[in-house]
Amino acid sequence: MEEESAADECYRPLSAEEKGGDGTDAFGPGGDEFGDEVDDGELGVKSDAEENFGDSFFDNWEERALDGVAELRCVNFKEITAKESMMCHFPDRSVAFLFYSLYAKMNGFAVRKNKIRRNVRNEITQQEFVCFRQGFKGMGSVNYGMRHKHEPKAETRCGCEAEMRVHVHSESGRWIISYFQDFHNHEMLDDRLTFMLPGHRKMDAAALEQMNMMLRVGIKTPQIYSSFVQTAGGFQNLPFLKRDMYNQIGKQRRIIGGDATACLKFLESTAQANPGMFVRYLADKDGRLVHLFWSDNCSQLDYDLFGDVVAFDATYRKNKYMCPLVVFSGVNHHNQMIVFAAVLVANENEQTYTWLLQQFLDAMESKAPGCVITDGHGAMKKAIEAVFPEAYHRLCAWHLLRNSTSNLSNPRFTSKFKKCMLFDYEVWEFEDHWHYMVDALGLSDNQWVSDLYSRRRMWATAHIRGNFFGGFRTTSRCEGLHSMLGKFVQSRHNLRDFVEQFMRCISQMRSREAHSDLLSVVGEPVLQSPFHDLERSAAKKLTRAIFFNFRPMFFRACTPKVRTHTWTQTSDTFTLCRSANVRREWQVCHYSDSNSFKCSCLRMESLGIPCDHIVAVLVHLEMTDIPDSLVLDRWSKSARSKVRAFVEKGPFCWDSTITCRNWMLNDLCREMSVLACRNEAEFADMTDKVLHKIARLKEIEDSGDAVGLNEVGEASTLEGCVRDPQLVRCQKRQRKETVKGVKRCGLCRQREHNQVSCHLNPNSRMNTQEGASYFGGEGEGETGTMEDSSEEEEVTVCQQICLVVLFI
Repeated sequence: MEEESAADECYRPLSAEEKGGDGTDAFGPGGDEFGDEVDDGELGVKSDAEENFGDSFFDNWEERALDGVAELRCVNFKEITAKESMMCHFPDRSVAFLFYSLYAKMNGFAVRKNKIRRNVRNEITQQEFVCFRQGFKGMGSVNYGMRHKHEPKAETRCGCEAEMRVHVHSESGRWIISYFQDFHNHEMLDDRLTFMLPGHRKMDAAALEQMNMMLRVGIKTPQIYSSFVQTAGGFQNLPFLKRDMYNQIGKQRRIIGGDATACLKFLESTAQANPGMFVRYLADKDGRLVHLFWSDNCSQLDYDLFGDVVAFDATYRKNKYMCPLVVFSGVNHHNQMIVFAAVLVANENEQTYTWLLQQFLDAMESKAPGCVITDGHGAMKKAIEAVFPEAYHRLCAWHLLRNSTSNLSNPRFTSKFKKCMLFDYEVWEFEDHWHYMVDALGLSDNQWVSDLYSRRRMWATAHIRGNFFGGFRTTSRCEGLHSMLGKFVQSRHNLRDFVEQFMRCISQMRSREAHSDLLSVVGEPVLQSPFHDLERSAAKKLTRAIFFNFRPMFFRACTPKVRTHTWTQTSDTFTLCRSANVRREWQVCHYSDSNSFKCSCLRMESLGIPCDHIVAVLVHLEMTDIPDSLVLDRWSKSARSKVRAFVEKGPFCWDSTITCRNWMLNDLCREMSVLACRNEAEFADMTDKVLHKIARLKEIEDSGDAVGLNEVGEASTLEGCVRDPQLVRCQKRQRKETVKGVKRCGLCRQREHNQVSCHLNPNSRMNTQEGASYFGGEGEGETGTMEDSSEEEEVTVCQQICLVVLFI
């Protein structure tokens, strides 16, 4: 009984005299409920606990110190009494608040910080921690439900008086408990519900890093939360809810600033870890982001090796602002698509394309591509002529076929036009086929066909032959990238998430190259052609994918025969023809000094692989090895040998090293946790070591000696703040006004019936017995089914009468 009375004495409420003779609170007269208070100039005041306990208050002073998490871990908050609580002292207010928060968590409530008190030197001398249900809701929320459609939040404030007050001790400088009120006017929560209170929910730095890492690889927030729950052994063991994860994601975005600023700072931080990355953006007069161009150093290396042909196309609806995405792409030595650069633009006019092509030229050190393939956009064509005047511009075959279908709607023209465009004709053969097609279909006066013919050097294989396009005939590879990109990004993604997911998509594309390198090195393909030596030599020099494209030439080389052979001082000329077509000949020139070959078909110059005519000459000369002059560096296995040393330094992924270190430490810590938790002594020892190590690392990071990547936006050199781009509205297509013609039968060209009911159709009802009797036909069927037809007519007439009545 004496101990209980002493304990009650310790955390009794303040009396009127202690609060002040005039009825004011302990903060002094005139104290505001939410404001700071000012006391005298002393550093601290004497503790009420010291007055209550007397000289015994300083007994075992060092043993009662709680300096951090290590000491708080040893406290039994379920059984600690008020007297024992008031005997504790802390190094600062944060440890004191952590003590009271842990006490509240184990006893079914939560706490929050309330008032502070300062001295005349503006130093905080007193802090008040209260129950989360202290006070009452403001009067401004009385009519909240009438002003808003959704249901207002429930009132949690009920005027609870539970409180713990700490202040600085005048002699020791430690923070001691001067007042402790443990009376609540509400029910305490169960342990399974207490952790759900906002005061006890928190995501630590490790959980935030793991969440961000999963978000970067495209895992959605609900799946991330399920992973945390599974790892913790149940949602009751997880110190946060799914809602807290969404709040943290929104908080991280708000800390950086606007969406455009966050994206630019992300690219800037990426450039710090990835030297050579090229980033340019353009803002309008209002400060809104208009265009954004980026290209990492790996893409620039790819362009230096494989930038002889470039295709670019725009895709839409891939981000929240509906900004079109323009991708510059090509093919590597495995005939796989690679990305050189990407641009987010606000519009697609000539000025925009000129700007992005100029940025592309600056990023690639003024190296212009030899050939460019596009979808034929008018603004693209003008911009290419201005920025890349020496580049050969080719139009996409797929877009041309689609345009022919939409402009003419003539299947015969589309079929013949496809042959003229893609077949390997000579120029005179192409001209003959084209004029014959136009005259046969009566399209000589068609303006669209005339304009198409005037641009024949941009799409006809007969005219394009001799310009290297690496097998590019359409922008379908770009469409394939757009399809793959759809697996990583969605229209709801903001700019920062879009750019990050786009880089992850490109990183996955690059990983396929390593797998293709493995397939090209390990094993040898089975020889299938009659010329094993030449085939084996090609398999050793070319990558596997290019070799498979070249191998059919060995089979086709069996057909051409050498008819004549002429010698000159510089070269040997071989004339070849096929037995089935003697009139068509090809000339292959062999230059002995350089051991090079050149064929009149120009397939080597167009595709980069020897044609069947050159292979036939190699067989004729009894060569057993493919000359190096017939193997382009871009198709060989050693295509990257020049930059291999630089590539191995890690330009493929700018954060791969940090990510690997993080996952390795996670695995080691997970294994250590499983082993250390089985023994209490080992658990305590390992916990102390980990806490000590974490504290040391934090000190190093705060001092600025840490070597590594900074957080996004910490070292930003951006001047000012770029506003978010405007939402791009999709332009509605204007429908063409068409005059509906009179429908006629496809067989007899008469009105008021179709092919199904036409008398010329042998399967129509009119030419059957039942049909003839039904329509009143003549012959055998006229009397055979008259009764049945009359019954059907009765039903039909009744139905018509019913319909007339309903309409009336």
